[in-house]
Amino acid sequence: MRISLLIIKRTLNIVIILTIVFLVNGIIEHFLVQNKINEFKSRGVEYFYIANSNSYYYKVAKKHEYEDASRNVVDFDRKWLGSKTDIFITSRNPMRDDPNFSWIVAPLSKYFYIGHATINVTDSGSKVIEVFGNSSEPEDNVVAESNNIWYYSGEDTPNIVGLRIKNTTEEQRNKIVDYAKSKLGYLYNYSFLLNRNRSFYCTDLVSRAVASVGININYDHLATTGNDLIVSRNVYIIYYRELIYENGRPRYNIYFLGKE
Repeated sequence: MRISLLIIKRTLNIVIILTIVFLVNGIIEHFLVQNKINEFKSRGVEYFYIANSNSYYYKVAKKHEYEDASRNVVDFDRKWLGSKTDIFITSRNPMRDDPNFSWIVAPLSKYFYIGHATINVTDSGSKVIEVFGNSSEPEDNVVAESNNIWYYSGEDTPNIVGLRIKNTTEEQRNKIVDYAKSKLGYLYNYSFLLNRNRSFYCTDLVSRAVASVGININYDHLATTGNDLIVSRNVYIIYYRELIYENGRPRYNIYFLGKE
């Protein structure tokens, strides 16, 4: 009995310590994320305005040598975002609306970008690979290939960050896509740290696909959050959308890396 109580006590201590580390690390990363986003936004010049959608587009000029604007970022005709292996992340988490979890999920998803992430698997940006864990049907909580619908995201997805991996070759991008596709049908990982051979959560799937070619985009090497991906030195921002309200009306500010 005493041994069991000792084990429980030690386990709780470990959980508490890990939670504190996660929160402190996440707060630090939050400020790093905001700095990176603000630097990207600071280069934006108003490009055009779409009245019916209340969207303001800002073309961001290339500044850094590693920024590749030759591949698709926004296809305005077909409404697709990004190119092969580009990553899109949102702070929107479906569990924020669940009264049982919203008290903790809402602030975490907002400040740590614990929402959803996908990775593009086509040069045109038409398809992504992703995994959800919130469906009531277990067979839907698996790694799947889907249409890229980030362009159409509404008020329920207030902030979106698009990332591009630095200095990849076409061969590397193909290998990353092959890895992601090889995991189609794998289950969602609700433990986040355990059972990693047979299951994935969304940001984990993305980071491990990129790691398959020797590139680490998990900033702190712990459980992968959206913050980890954004802060990584091996990626840069190509797209950012923010939702603000003016006189009660939604306004979307959309920044995208423009071609030279």
